[in-house]
Amino acid sequence: MKLIKLCLALFALCLAAGCATTGDSNRLNAFHDAAPRSILVLPPVNETTDVQGTTSVLATLPYYLGEKGYYVFPVNTVKTLLEYEGYYEPAEAHAAPPEQLANLFKADAILYVIIHEWTSKYMLLSTTTEVDFEYRIVNADGAELWIARQRMTYTPDNNSSGSPLFDLISMAVTAALERADPNYLPLTRQANASAFNGANGIPPGPYSPVYDQYYKQLNSAQ
Repeated sequence: MKLIKLCLALFALCLAAGCATTGDSNRLNAFHDAAPRSILVLPPVNETTDVQGTTSVLATLPYYLGEKGYYVFPVNTVKTLLEYEGYYEPAEAHAAPPEQLANLFKADAILYVIIHEWTSKYMLLSTTTEVDFEYRIVNADGAELWIARQRMTYTPDNNSSGSPLFDLISMAVTAALERADPNYLPLTRQANASAFNGANGIPPGPYSPVYDQYYKQLNSAQ
């Protein structure tokens, strides 16, 4: 009886793990219907005090969208044209009518990103670097197609040397180095990869080699 209960518990655990990695396919119905080919990436709104956050996040976004098979408008060109139209701050561009922005670039969809957290917390013997991003893709008419949020943290590991005094010194030095040069870019790349490619990511775009197979399987399942 105990063996049976254990098997049932393991089976339920496997099912739970499967649900966690599969995601909800129904949430992408609007995305599937819109089937965007190009995505306009707006400069992220930065709610933190670190001015490097906007540039760093913006520089890492096109790679992952391109890898998914979408055409991404060059971010420097986008920034220049937005400023020419009078949108000098990211918040101004985010507040503009999406129809206007989409028409300006002839984009099928628009990606909005908000940086909620971009900090490195120093506590003498440890430093934890944290990022928190919110993503939203809307259609050219402003209809929401996809949303996600990613929080990532990094704390440098300190392997024990067997000497308590040496370990304390090593921890203090490692924490100080992380504080001086936080591990933001790897965390940012990890957050973007998880957002677009994870269980609740976006479908492959038309320039992806698996695009036709994805939608063929999707149509056959309906």
